[in-house]
Amino acid sequence: MNTRSRAQATRKWLIPYPETRAVEHAAFVEGITPTGVFPVLLPVWSVEIRATVTEGKPYDLIDHYLERAIHEGHLDTVDGLARFLGLDAVLVDRALRSLVAIDHIVRNGDTVRLTELGRRSVCAGTRYVVTREDRRRLYFDAFRSRPLTRRYYAGDQVTLLSGADADHLGRNGQRFTLLVSTHGFARDALARLSASPERDRYNLPARIDEPQSLGEEMVFLPVYIVRGWEGGRGGRLRHLVYGQAGDDADPDLSAMAQDTVEIVSALASEQNDPERTRVWLREKHPTATGPEAVDRGGRRATFPPESFGPDASLSLTKVGSFQRHSGCLFQLWCADEETRRRALVERMDEYLGARSRPTRDDVDDRLARIAEQLELQGTDRAELRRLAHRYDRRDLAARLDELGTYRAH
Repeated sequence: MNTRSRAQATRKWLIPYPETRAVEHAAFVEGITPTGVFPVLLPVWSVEIRATVTEGKPYDLIDHYLERAIHEGHLDTVDGLARFLGLDAVLVDRALRSLVAIDHIVRNGDTVRLTELGRRSVCAGTRYVVTREDRRRLYFDAFRSRPLTRRYYAGDQVTLLSGADADHLGRNGQRFTLLVSTHGFARDALARLSASPERDRYNLPARIDEPQSLGEEMVFLPVYIVRGWEGGRGGRLRHLVYGQAGDDADPDLSAMAQDTVEIVSALASEQNDPERTRVWLREKHPTATGPEAVDRGGRRATFPPESFGPDASLSLTKVGSFQRHSGCLFQLWCADEETRRRALVERMDEYLGARSRPTRDDVDDRLARIAEQLELQGTDRAELRRLAHRYDRRDLAARLDELGTYRAH
């Protein structure tokens, strides 16, 4: 089980990117207008099972040819197989013994035949191996007992917290709201999962027969849930789930959160105090205004151009970014288009400077996303290169030239 000790779980930030990155992805990739972001601990059933398991593995070369010769060539003796394949009879005999051991072949004196498992294997081109009394852990969300996908079995990337570690988490400065489920583990969940055709998707072996639960434990998965309007205020309110295993929204957990009343209600009851945020903002940035609601939904705090820059209180990369205070999510904004152009150049310079060989498509995708975030839609690489020269960002211009689109004059 990939739960970690308290020291391991709280030594580093649980999710390797800030909540604001999830918000930006939701806004400028998923296309919603974010109204809130919630770091939560999602309850998960960790279920230890015992079953008869069939694993599919690659064939050893000799084993595959032996089984094909038996199945397709109708050869059934050691000597016949050795002559047909041009192999030493001792080597063939040794290989056949290993195939008997995994129930692919039955020997009767000097003759051999494939078992049902052997025939399935050779027809599929996969070496199936059956393990009886196999024990393993499977993970299910604790609201609907639906299985988690393969990405959550990566123990080096995903942390599942025990109840004790979840209680301890807040003392380490990591504020996650623990979601509560009153649903028990569904008794038919194992049978449904074992019958699923999506084996790789759910980290399943080729076959699971007679799965039995040996015990269920509730653990907790750290995630961000971004809430926002699809199609602007008054449209569909969506909930997107982001976790440790990737910086994109998880479609399965997002659908589960969207359709689970307990989750939607819990997030709706979270503190959201725009007036308290306005007071805090005036104290910290006296020249800023807001945050105020905008037409399409969400909120913005507007800053004058002099608030951003190397010697200012905020870096240029903060233009268009998001911040949360007292539960109120808002975008840091500047109405001055020239400041936003400088911010675009700054962010693209950081992006390209951190990558050794970005592709044109990668650069174009990132440029389009940041340009949309800064309301500078239509800015392409040619325009970015002109801006780089205007603001004396020669390194950025040179890196754009290296993409092969431009020639120096």
